Amino acid sequence: MTDCYILSNSDECVIVDAGGNPEKIIEEIEKFNLKPKFIIATHGHFDHFLAAREIQRKYDIPFYINEKDKEMLQSKDYSAEHFIKGLKAEIPDSIITFSDGFVFKVGSHQLKIMETPGHTPGSSCIVGDGFILTGDTLFRMSIGRMDFGGNEEDMIRSLKKLSQMKESTRIYPGHGDPSDIRYELLNNFYFQNVANKNSLY
Repeated sequence: MTDCYILSNSDECVIVDAGGNPEKIIEEIEKFNLKPKFIIATHGHFDHFLAAREIQRKYDIPFYINEKDKEMLQSKDYSAEHFIKGLKAEIPDSIITFSDGFVFKVGSHQLKIMETPGHTPGSSCIVGDGFILTGDTLFRMSIGRMDFGGNEEDMIRSLKKLSQMKESTRIYPGHGDPSDIRYELLNNFYFQNVANKNSLY
C-alpha cells in the first residue's frame, strides 16, 4: 500500500503519490473544500500513480514527474500488469516534468524538489518547512530497493544527502510509518552506514 499525501494551505492542495483508491482521495479533498493544483509523483513506479488519471478526470489538473522517470510511466517492464496479472494502470494525462530544485507553492507555502536517484533514476523527495516526503528512497528503518531500475551508487549519494539534513526533519515515506532524520541515523542500518562510511553495508 502506497502512502498518498495531500499537502494543503489555505484552500489549495497538491496530491503526492496518488497510488490507489481515487474515491477516498477525492472524498478527503471535498471534505475540506480544497482546490487541487496538480498531482506529483515521487517516481515512476505504477503504485505511485494508479489513481492519478481518475483524479484528473474529476479536477482536470496536470501530473508532475521527474523528467528522468517519464518514460517509465509507459514502459512494459515497469507496468502494473507486468507485476500483477490483470492490474492495469492508466497513464496520466497532461504530464509535466521537473528536475532538481523545482519549486512549487501551495497557498503561501513553498516546497522544493530534491532529486534522490537510487530507487529509480528520477526518484525525488519533496522538501517542506521541517519535513520531507521521501517516496521510496528512505523508509522508517529501511531504504528503497534498487532492482527495479535503480542503482546502488546513486542510492548511497542520495542517502548521504538526506543524512545531512537537520536531525529534527520529519520524514513521510512512500510506504509505512513516518519518522525523522535523527531516528533513522540511530536505528536504520543502511542510513547509519552511509552517514558514517559512505557504504550501505
